[in-house]
Amino acid sequence: MVPHDEHYILTFRNGYGRSILTVPCVELGGECNINCSKTGYSTNIVFHTKPFYGGKKHRITAEILSPNDKKSFCSIEGEWNCVMYAKYSTGENVVFIDTKKLPIIKKKVRKLEDQNEYESRCLWKAVTFNLKIRDIDAATEAKHRLEERQRAEARERKQRKFNGRQVIS
Repeated sequence: MVPHDEHYILTFRNGYGRSILTVPCVELGGECNINCSKTGYSTNIVFHTKPFYGGKKHRITAEILSPNDKKSFCSIEGEWNCVMYAKYSTGENVVFIDTKKLPIIKKKVRKLEDQNEYESRCLWKAVTFNLKIRDIDAATEAKHRLEERQRAEARERKQRKFNGRQVIS
């Protein structure tokens, strides 16, 4: 975070395409780890996928760890697209965040020509362009080329034992 000169290392959870025959949607699932090298605080966030029978969609749980004793001082649970609750080690329970009450903030994105070649919009520009002009075949081909390139790069990183973590500051 810029005002605090903090840098975060994080991993990303997965996105799963669901209900492709009815109303398609993306479901988040898996773990996301966030670590701040400056403060030592870290968290492990679990995005729970909906069980086949019963259960809720969009569930999330997290443990926030303090830097010194690596013990959780706060547990988070709820729905990532609604209300999440915090339970502190003191026993206090509070609303952590209600995403429905947050204001919508227009994202700020650098122009494509100012982006690194591995930034998402730069990577997907051919797919996006072809979708905008409604050329589904060209969009599909561009997507296929990108995915094949990313698979080849992943194999190369695996051979070099690169851990794939991203740094956000």
